[in-house]
Amino acid sequence: MEEPLSHPSLDALPLDALPLVVVDLETTGLSVEEGHRIVEVAAVQSGPEGEARWSQLVDPCMTMPADSYAVHGIGDRLLDGAPTIDAVLPELRRRIEGRVLVAHHAPFDLGFLAAACARIGQPPVQPAAVVDTLLLARVVFGLIHCSLPELAARVGAPHDPPHRALPDAVATLHLFRAMAAELGDQAPTLGELVALPQRLAKGGELRTVHRRALQQALLDGHDVVIDYSSGAGGALSTRRRIRVTRLRSPYVEAWCHLRGAERVFKLSRIRRVAPAPEPAPGPSED
Repeated sequence: MEEPLSHPSLDALPLDALPLVVVDLETTGLSVEEGHRIVEVAAVQSGPEGEARWSQLVDPCMTMPADSYAVHGIGDRLLDGAPTIDAVLPELRRRIEGRVLVAHHAPFDLGFLAAACARIGQPPVQPAAVVDTLLLARVVFGLIHCSLPELAARVGAPHDPPHRALPDAVATLHLFRAMAAELGDQAPTLGELVALPQRLAKGGELRTVHRRALQQALLDGHDVVIDYSSGAGGALSTRRRIRVTRLRSPYVEAWCHLRGAERVFKLSRIRRVAPAPEPAPGPSED
């Protein structure tokens, strides 16, 4: 997979100052190579100036396959009278270019947009930078499977109905904000955020970040919340509030509030470490 685009003039900006546009597409199928096309677009612009939402159905000039209709509910009757992609692209381009594009599985959306532009002889749409919330979720939550509905539910994002362009884009924006808050000073600027998945994937740096956070919690005597993998293929099993009592790499000894007892955790199975939201009672002292 190609590395996400990033523009040097935006790299140093804090995340809450970025001119964002969250984009989502619905299509006739999953494969550009097989001739599938866009049937709905949505763009949610967000930045210091506020938020603006826009969506548009698109006539794909082909019959909607039954399996795709079963996913998003967009059928031929609903698309009757909708504009074709050549009429929609200028407005979408205006909303995207010069902004940081956020999308869940960005290569999918960018691939369909590039194919649509090529089909009508236009240059590709060029955002100033790209952030893929799917890649980011794998860093923040330590999950392999990161569907948007599951992640939206996890962070309490509105998402109704799923698999329509505008609700998906709104949910993605909420997910992006939630993950940016979770990361805190690990990725305070756009440049650091774009580089984070690649950086943490190299040399066990994510494990080092977690070890430092746990060491600080031990020194401060504060609880933290961890996402702890079962170890079976890296699938997330539980979210636990713990108070670290000892670090002896590769293990972490801690009081686990979920179990109400001392537990030993393997550092390599910890997918996320975050401050606990509020005090909780610890083990009684004799």
